[in-house]
Amino acid sequence: MRALLAPRAIAIVGASAQPGSLGQRLLTNIRKCGFAGPIYPVNPGQDSIDGLRAYPSVAAIPQQVDCAAFAVSDTRIEQALAEAAQAGVRGAVVYGRLYEPPGGSGPNRPQRLAGIAQAAGMAMCGGNCMGFIIARDRVVLSGNPPPLAFRPGRIAIISHSGSTWSGLVGSQRDLDITYAVSIGQELAGTMADHIDYILAEEETRAIGLVIETIRDPEGFAAAARRALAKGVPIVALKLGRSALGQRFALSHSGALAGSAEIYMAWLAELGIPVCTTLDQMTDMLELMSCRRRPAPGALGAATDSGAERQLVVDLAADIDCPIAKLGPATEARLVDILDPGMVPENPVDVFGDGKMVLGDCLDAVADDPAVAMVAMVTNMVHGRPYLTSAVTAIEASAARTDKPIVVLANLHSTISREAATRLRDQDIPVLMGTETGLRAIRAWLRWNAGRDRRPEPAPAASPAIAERWRARLRGGGITPAQALELYGEFGGPVVVDAQTTGLPATLAAAERLGYPVVLKTANPAIAHKTEAGGVVLGIADGAALAAAHERVARACGPLMTVQKQVAPGVELFLGLITDEQLGPAITIGFGGIFVEVFRDTVTVIPPISARKAQEVIKQLRCYPLLAGARGRPPVDLAALGEAIAAFSRLAAALAGELAEFDINPLVCSPSGLVAIDALAVTKGQAT
Repeated sequence: MRALLAPRAIAIVGASAQPGSLGQRLLTNIRKCGFAGPIYPVNPGQDSIDGLRAYPSVAAIPQQVDCAAFAVSDTRIEQALAEAAQAGVRGAVVYGRLYEPPGGSGPNRPQRLAGIAQAAGMAMCGGNCMGFIIARDRVVLSGNPPPLAFRPGRIAIISHSGSTWSGLVGSQRDLDITYAVSIGQELAGTMADHIDYILAEEETRAIGLVIETIRDPEGFAAAARRALAKGVPIVALKLGRSALGQRFALSHSGALAGSAEIYMAWLAELGIPVCTTLDQMTDMLELMSCRRRPAPGALGAATDSGAERQLVVDLAADIDCPIAKLGPATEARLVDILDPGMVPENPVDVFGDGKMVLGDCLDAVADDPAVAMVAMVTNMVHGRPYLTSAVTAIEASAARTDKPIVVLANLHSTISREAATRLRDQDIPVLMGTETGLRAIRAWLRWNAGRDRRPEPAPAASPAIAERWRARLRGGGITPAQALELYGEFGGPVVVDAQTTGLPATLAAAERLGYPVVLKTANPAIAHKTEAGGVVLGIADGAALAAAHERVARACGPLMTVQKQVAPGVELFLGLITDEQLGPAITIGFGGIFVEVFRDTVTVIPPISARKAQEVIKQLRCYPLLAGARGRPPVDLAALGEAIAAFSRLAAALAGELAEFDINPLVCSPSGLVAIDALAVTKGQAT
């Protein structure tokens, strides 16, 4: 990686004097950026290019070359890369798409190039990339680089998307970027390798990732944990969230937890905030690269607009960005500062009768023990005298506190670029949008709080039970009744039932269980029983059971399950889906027959503890029903946490054999919980 990203000598293979060619642009860009080492054009048809001696091959260059950039066609790239590898080059930048017509046998062109590089111990950027810029070392290996200030910087960008890379690096947002790589296809050098390299550079204080896919989940996870331990936040923009690309799902799990939800949960488990827009990403990167860390607590703010004060609190409520409750001492202090009749509450409206009290208010808010960081909400309109006085007050307050002071602008098009640059040079972030800024603040507060919080270990499954069920699942599919048995063995609460064939056996089972009972089809080919007419509830006696038995048998076949009717409660859904790349994920949500209609779910990576499960379910819209809405008694939340933890143990232990697994419904009531139905899809069935 050092040969690739901090080379001492560079070769441009395919260098050219032809205006507009990639070879000409690469050579021009690396020369004009001020790179300190030697640059060698390679072109067998030229003796010199732009005043530099040209060489027929990399092997002919008189000194060791660390990195070679290849401005050659896809049809010539394999030979050129092999020659460079043989000459000892250990870093390569390959820009081409590496397209090869389908239909050939053996490895394709990208795979062959990866083999060459890996055999030579070579790190490669690309293919299908736009290259990279390392500002500190003045290395520009891109044919069309965006402008960038050559200084140490503090933000790194690694992007699968070339155009997004150039937009982020070249935006007039003036992000302080030191390291920017358009990584392409990661043929020999993964995103994890780049993160590890960045972590060795002391200047970098935040890393932004634009992700299409994660090709090395294990390596990526390890690198992300190292970044978290070092205190370097990683922010991710995941592309393709709506293109789930999932096969037709046999279970609710497959329909509810697509690849986007699993990616979000997986990244969150690694302490990586995920954003959905580039504006949100740039606000996050600017804030999270700030040297100051928030104190414990919530957001304190001052604003110069009563209306925009309302806008801030409305949006903060929408996205769950915490607003601090100021203490009595702070409120009394503000009463003395503000004009008569002004309300001393957070966010503080400082604009009364025109008296300039901004700095005093910022100081008061910053000194409150409940405040983690302070935002000055102002639009920084260029050319107004107020702008200068506001900037001066913000600077003075920042000098008087150790807490982060940021500017939160509600309208990015009003921001004075000169004033923003002045503040940013003093490590005062300028966030460019109410919602994007508040999302960045929420992420920053959560990241700092979570970094120091030791995760509670989740109890492991019994090895003997796990191995027995793995062997059983490898032998083929299991019935819904067996799926309930599986959940029960991992510690889940399950209903008492009986499997029957024929009316006499069904009647006898109902007598043993006691009426009222529920009758369900046990036909293993029917995944969703209600839709198939395979469920009858509230059967009070033998006559009703006989009629129900006839209807279900006619619709679904003779195999039946008889269950004791349980008391009504809130119905939840627990689901497992195993992603081919990222492994198992569990989905918790509002259940019953409308599970896919309401889609009130949250996805997490197993295993989780019972305590974490109780925290996770608070994200559900249906949580008030569980906690006791409108005077109703709450369900047994402690037992619910244990039931979810048991399901997560099952998911973690059996993900290698289970593709999907549903518990639906899990009926929750004040007196307890019980799983009523289950569906298991083994890996063999899924394929």
